[in-house]
Amino acid sequence: MAAERAVVPWYHQEMQMTPFEQFCKANIYPLWFKYVKGPFERYQYEHMIAELRGHGLMLDDQLNDKEPVIERALELLPHDLIVGRYRRLMRAQEMMAKKLHLPLAEQNYDPMIPYMAPSIEEAKFQLQEEQELLQFHPWDRRLFSGHTTGLGESTPYSTFMTW
Repeated sequence: MAAERAVVPWYHQEMQMTPFEQFCKANIYPLWFKYVKGPFERYQYEHMIAELRGHGLMLDDQLNDKEPVIERALELLPHDLIVGRYRRLMRAQEMMAKKLHLPLAEQNYDPMIPYMAPSIEEAKFQLQEEQELLQFHPWDRRLFSGHTTGLGESTPYSTFMTW
């Protein structure tokens, strides 16, 4: 009896397409992807590859090293990869400041090789394990409660506020 009265949520129900949606799916979407979206995404990809090669960078060099997962992954990288990353970043910074590019002979490499991928996966597992052991969840820390900001200080009113 209870199973008969169970209500299936709307997101579990089969959705029927209207005739207009069927027409769009059959006739308009293929043209949109073939002549608009596909070429635009290809242009963006090729432009990104050219920028990375022009300055001698890899795609993983552009990851934000202030994020906790990336920060931990950088700690797990072998020394030679850390040195190579640092040198690429410094060379790119200097070339951007001087408005130069690498010679074409040195741009013959694939910048999309994810050299940090194994370290990032290991860092994710490590952080997840630490959070489970400490029973910590990011939503446990509330900002601006009890006269502290929740950003690390332990004494109330110990930070300088501008308002």
